[in-house]
Amino acid sequence: MTETEAALLARSRAALLARFPLSRVSEAFFDDMLGVLPPAHIQGVPGFFVTEAVSEDVHAHFVHAGGRFYGAYVALGDPATFITYARIAAFDAVNPAPPALAWYPDD
Repeated sequence: MTETEAALLARSRAALLARFPLSRVSEAFFDDMLGVLPPAHIQGVPGFFVTEAVSEDVHAHFVHAGGRFYGAYVALGDPATFITYARIAAFDAVNPAPPALAWYPDD
């Protein structure tokens, strides 16, 4: 793979991840995703991943924390993109009352 191809793939993945950043989601949305396919879990990572990829290594990740539900697209090859309790705390500090998404924001 050339540097240009790698740069193009990185930009494409970044654009895809930006389509569903860390967001509060409704309990119904969370439950729907939990029941779509068998969920995938990674030891030490909260929540579950939808097993069907959005593209390449990008998957939807959902977490239930503090009585609230969260979702985002993440890159399985880049754990820094995963939803963590620290990312949730930072998100909630900046967004104390965000709307809960009922479905993916790009649909």
